[in-house]
Amino acid sequence: MEDQAHATDVFISFKSADIALAEALYHFLISKGLSVFLSSESLPQLGSSDYRKAIDKALDECKHMIVVSSKVEYLNSSWVEAEWGFYIGEKRAGRKTGNILTVITNDIAIKDLPASLRYYQVIFFDKDNFDQVAAYVGKNYEDPVYKPKPKNFLRSKWVMPVLLIIVLAGILWYYINKKNQPFDLTVFAAPDPQLRLSPDYPAFESGRLSLYAGNKADSRTILPGQPVTFQQIPSSFLHKKVAVSLDAPQWKLAADSVVLDKSPVHLPLIPNGAMGAVFGNIKDGNGNGIPACSVAIDTDTIIQTNAAGYFKIELPFPMQKRQYILSVTKESYQPQRVDYFPGSGNIDILLNKK
Repeated sequence: MEDQAHATDVFISFKSADIALAEALYHFLISKGLSVFLSSESLPQLGSSDYRKAIDKALDECKHMIVVSSKVEYLNSSWVEAEWGFYIGEKRAGRKTGNILTVITNDIAIKDLPASLRYYQVIFFDKDNFDQVAAYVGKNYEDPVYKPKPKNFLRSKWVMPVLLIIVLAGILWYYINKKNQPFDLTVFAAPDPQLRLSPDYPAFESGRLSLYAGNKADSRTILPGQPVTFQQIPSSFLHKKVAVSLDAPQWKLAADSVVLDKSPVHLPLIPNGAMGAVFGNIKDGNGNGIPACSVAIDTDTIIQTNAAGYFKIELPFPMQKRQYILSVTKESYQPQRVDYFPGSGNIDILLNKK
């Protein structure tokens, strides 16, 4: 056997009742050229009378440890447990980098082993397995320094409450952050498709659309069917109704308010009524108003002048157009036919006596 000045390759720990098993393994490993400490064999060779001191020295110098047992209670005996407990402690502290191997007979179930031994390699005692034992504690075999198994964080009783708090905090942050962010409003404006207008009614070409968010008015030029965007509207106006207006020839918005939303808003347009008002005076040659005159507008609508010779009518959308023909008749007067252009204001029509 090698001089003890050199580190021992393997320390075999065993209960005296298992000496036959331990010695069989000892002689096999010796035959493989390994330096092995087995108290029943090594102590007499050392010639030391202080067996405890010699065992402690071998424990301190050994690179690997093999624990041999045929019964679970042998593993828990004071000397055996002290030996493998010391080795595992050194391994966990990083002072030993070798392996600890438990060799058991078939009478022991692995699940019954002490947890600290069960964590490492376990091999059943069988001569066919001796080569595997030798390979595990061979001179060229290097096992990483012991690293305790990481705790399964997901099994902690605090995991779910902590995760729930994190999720709720994230939702709250998202809600507050998004809620307070300004938003953009996209608007489309086009004539109401339900309108029945005269083919002669002027088409909507463009206008100036104004949005009133609080005390602030924002205006944009808008074209038919083309989007216009009002940017950086304060979040406090989201889903709120605000005033809107349109400045465009012959057209206005169907409603004077809109509910603000992040999705596009479509504003229907209707005629503003400027082309529907027809009014004027029917007078005689002396400039006096003629009452009860019949005024036909494009022969479709007939109205009467009042006592002062004044007439006025608001035509519905389908009748509104760029130009009207007014036909005026009165008994004893010559009929008169004139063109009337909406927006031109009051018209004076002269009737002469027959």
